[in-house]
Amino acid sequence: MTKLRAPKQVRLQDGARAARERAVDVDGALARLTEEALGPTPPLAAVAVGGYGRGELSPHSDIDLLFLVGPRSDVSKATLRGLLYPLWDAGFQVGHSVRTPKETIERGAIDLDAATSLLSARLIAGDEHLFDEFLDRLDRWIRKDARGLVRRIVDSTRERHRRVDRAGWVLAPDLKEDIGGLRDIHRLEWLSAVTTREPLPADLVVARETFLAVREALHAEVKSHKDTIHIDLQPAVARRMGLEGDSAADQLMAEVHTAARTVEHSGSAMEARLAQSVLGGPRRSGSTKLLGGGVQIVDGLLTTVPTQGLDESDRAVALLEAKAASGRELDPRAISWLRETFAETEPGPWSDAMRESFLGLLGGPHVADALELADHVGAWKALMPEWLRVRGLAQHDPYHRFTVDGHLFGAVALIAQVLAADNTAAIAASEAGDLATLRIATLFHDIGKGSGEDHSIAGERLVRAISSRMGLAHDQIEDIATLVRHHLLLSDTATRRDLDDGAVISDVAEKVATGQRLRLLYVLSAADGRATGPEAWSEWKAVLVRDLYRKALIALETGELPARSDARARAEEVEAYEPSLAGRALDLLTTLPPSYLGSTSVPDTVDELRLLLQPPKPGEVRYRIEEGGDGLESSITICVVDRPGALARTAGVFSLHRISVLRAQAFSTTTGFALERFIVRAPEGGSWDKFIVDLKAAYSGRLAIEARLEKKAADYRPKSSIAVDVRILQEESEHSTVIEVRASDAMGLLFAITAALTDLDLDIHVAKIDTLGVRVVDVFYVRTSWGTKLEADQAAEVERAIRHRLERLFGTN
Repeated sequence: MTKLRAPKQVRLQDGARAARERAVDVDGALARLTEEALGPTPPLAAVAVGGYGRGELSPHSDIDLLFLVGPRSDVSKATLRGLLYPLWDAGFQVGHSVRTPKETIERGAIDLDAATSLLSARLIAGDEHLFDEFLDRLDRWIRKDARGLVRRIVDSTRERHRRVDRAGWVLAPDLKEDIGGLRDIHRLEWLSAVTTREPLPADLVVARETFLAVREALHAEVKSHKDTIHIDLQPAVARRMGLEGDSAADQLMAEVHTAARTVEHSGSAMEARLAQSVLGGPRRSGSTKLLGGGVQIVDGLLTTVPTQGLDESDRAVALLEAKAASGRELDPRAISWLRETFAETEPGPWSDAMRESFLGLLGGPHVADALELADHVGAWKALMPEWLRVRGLAQHDPYHRFTVDGHLFGAVALIAQVLAADNTAAIAASEAGDLATLRIATLFHDIGKGSGEDHSIAGERLVRAISSRMGLAHDQIEDIATLVRHHLLLSDTATRRDLDDGAVISDVAEKVATGQRLRLLYVLSAADGRATGPEAWSEWKAVLVRDLYRKALIALETGELPARSDARARAEEVEAYEPSLAGRALDLLTTLPPSYLGSTSVPDTVDELRLLLQPPKPGEVRYRIEEGGDGLESSITICVVDRPGALARTAGVFSLHRISVLRAQAFSTTTGFALERFIVRAPEGGSWDKFIVDLKAAYSGRLAIEARLEKKAADYRPKSSIAVDVRILQEESEHSTVIEVRASDAMGLLFAITAALTDLDLDIHVAKIDTLGVRVVDVFYVRTSWGTKLEADQAAEVERAIRHRLERLFGTN
């Protein structure tokens, strides 16, 4: 019996074979168990319902059974338990109910889950007359209450869709519950059973087969009833399905995403058709409104008509533009026409009409819907085959939630939101003028991903080819190419470099070259960050990027490097916000490095200056905590006497309490204090009390941090070695040596790095810590204890010291 649950080896082309074979095997086993328990003519009918009724059983699927009995049945619960024990012992999750045919229908009338499970009922063993009575009652009930049942199915689907992700676009889809998953296929089968009994079209059958094959391999890998294919599981699932090579996981997920998108689009059309067959559709007025480009609105739906001077592909893109502008649904015949038109279109130079329609599409309020429709009807292969590289491509980066193409669609759509929410962006866009360049660059900024090389470099090359085919002007192509090449420049520089270092500003200005490009790049950076996710575009990062943008713009437009941040101007802002600091803010700010002045908001600056107003004594700690709530980010600023190893002490205490540091900055004052600012995940339980106790003990010499941390690290040691990349950058700063460390995150990593710098007696003047999912980029501006940049032999020892500390803490580096 246990062998029935054993996963089977499957490939994508095998589809639901394994699931169906397992259902057949369980049918036979259940029939034998029924006969053994109740004899050759049992006084009940054992009926498969739900997923089992559909004849599909994945390794860890539930077995849903209905035992139909007569009104005076004497079948005991003990007898049924005896029948089911072998299935339970084999590890199956068996759900069962015992009802008469009448009770079964009455239950379905008030419970939608019970009702839909009955629509796939199959007799496994037992009394055929009871089963026939059930089918007769079910048929009569459906004919009587078809409208109500259809409405309940449709409403339930809408409610689920509000709670789940879109399987065709998220990186870790739930194969069953997410939009476009198996549950949406099931709902079509339910609607069909209640209405026209129309079979699934071929494309939806293929999607269902894909999901069931992948689900077989996923259940085999996780050994439980879980349907979310997390990023870390995808390579193993791909291997189980016979996919090989570095791109195996990407191949797998491209199939999954394609299947889900098919279900979402084709399924929505089928649902509307089936529902309307019972509920009726909107009244048709016969009204027609002609738009440009051969597009018209007939009874509220977009469609197209032949137009002199426009070929089929011109009209097709014009129809997509109308979708972006209006958000209206397309006539089903128009969608079929689009698919046929793009299938017959060969990639080549664009006409003027096609180009203008596409640019109009990118500026429409419903641009994301139009771009997704373009994906569904095969427009990308016809218009720009380079796009197929990123279609459905997974991103192996926990910061991202969506596929590469989904992220790009979202970034273009978010441009409008950025301009509405960010006054600096709105002014930049207004001064830049035509935003077509921005929209094209935003759509293609990640087009180089999946190429095997730096995606910014590959993207620049690809976007030049695409822009040339579109027929764009040379100057516009150069602007687009530069924006794609440097789309990470502002975000990376702002979070990893000292923004009051003239060399940093000069480098940004030199790469961007013009003020117009910089303005567009600022908006692109904000849209890119927001489309990635809240952790990728926090207020902390937004402030830093805005500060860098303003400084670089001054350099480009005046030819002069901007003056270092003005402490007096910042003091005036602080005193206006908090009058109690009048006369004292400037004195405090001038003790901090210039890079501090634009590093945070005025309210946070006020709170941090209060820490310096009553500075701690040696061994004391002053702090402020701004809690973000359960599971959210919290902010904590720590003020201590500056001494070698201060940042390492704090990092060590965070590690002891398993508090993840997401971002951090550290500054040393000229008066001998250290100000350390951290954005972290709140401690377990939400209480900071134990952390503060240990923090104070660490700074008063009453806590052996390193000994405790080494012991704790042994319990949480990474399964694989920590890949670390240490970069010593002598030319990045005029006054300090920049040490940049990139590594996979692990408990105690920040402590190990900062402790290594302390071992070499280096002064950390400024530190910027940025955690990108499971990767970190830690940047330190360091000087010798006598205030100079590192000499060559000292710099060579930095990597040795860091690797030694990592080996000591983790046993590997």
